[in-house]
Amino acid sequence: MTTFEHPWGELTLQRWPRRRNEPLQAWDSADHYLLKILKERHAGPVTLVVNDQQGALALAAAQHGPVVSCGDSFLASRALTHNRLLNGLPEQGATLWPFDLLPQVPDQVIMRVPKSLALLEWQLQWLSEQLAGGTPVWLAGMDKHLPRQLVPLMEQYLGNGRAELGWKKARLFSATAPGERLVVAPYPTEVEGPMGPLTVHAGVFAQQQLDIGARFFLAHLPGSLSAGAKVADLGCGNGVIGLALLQAHPDSHLVFCDESWLALQSARDNVARYCPESTSEFHLGDGLAGCDERFDLILLNPPFHEGHVVGDHVARRLFRQAKQALNAGGELRVIGNRHLGYHKLLGKLFTKVEVLGSNQKFVVWGCS
Repeated sequence: MTTFEHPWGELTLQRWPRRRNEPLQAWDSADHYLLKILKERHAGPVTLVVNDQQGALALAAAQHGPVVSCGDSFLASRALTHNRLLNGLPEQGATLWPFDLLPQVPDQVIMRVPKSLALLEWQLQWLSEQLAGGTPVWLAGMDKHLPRQLVPLMEQYLGNGRAELGWKKARLFSATAPGERLVVAPYPTEVEGPMGPLTVHAGVFAQQQLDIGARFFLAHLPGSLSAGAKVADLGCGNGVIGLALLQAHPDSHLVFCDESWLALQSARDNVARYCPESTSEFHLGDGLAGCDERFDLILLNPPFHEGHVVGDHVARRLFRQAKQALNAGGELRVIGNRHLGYHKLLGKLFTKVEVLGSNQKFVVWGCS
């Protein structure tokens, strides 16, 4: 636990999901900078918070006035709830997923710059449609993570934008909302999959073309399954892996799982296009946590980063979840970059870890 001091007091914050000996704190200088600006320049009490990471922005801004928090990450939403309960704070405001209408017109917006340029564009368009003209919008991020195109994109979608001074390795950007949509963001995009074009919503991995890891994984899916097999596409992204399996085994029951609302929406759209009669389910959450199903097969291409944080902690968590969610005799089929050495982690959890395919970059393992 660590203490986060903000302009209206202090909070005890933890990163979520919890990790033993967590090396990272639950906020950074960009959060401090946005809250400092909110106190100095606020136009009114109601604040829209976009892309809060661990609840630092929304929980602190709620001490100033009503808050609405919006983002694409289930994990970030759960982090907000976890830290609200940790601090004994009442539930305040609303948490929105993308595409929702604002429940009230905000007086100002504080926004963390997302990692994905596509998501940034989509969110700037959304703000142009949702906000009253003249509403101040303040964005911030750490210098090492900021895209060079940020100001031009603000000018394109909001009609104005400027970079302000840096502060403790963070930088602030400001604009005012135009009160109308100026430009249509080019999202969702389509990528070519083995079954045809696939819808990919903004911010979902592999925005322009199917990634090489997915293509290699597609060549190493099971050739046979028992009738009515229950299968999870864990970390499904646009859903191409689970969809390919569903087309080959139409009597199987697929559960598509992701922590990104927009990724899951992509999978929904693609299943509706190619397998409209399927009984597929879509689980928004922390991997398989909260999913009551048990599976005969789990397919996983784990990310090796969480936002800007790189490491194997996400893969470790998903491997443990998969072990707990498999039926007796079930299999986890996982792909990973060769240099990540996932076989060492998998060998600690599963009795049998077999190489099913490999090339210079990737390895596919079957774990049972």
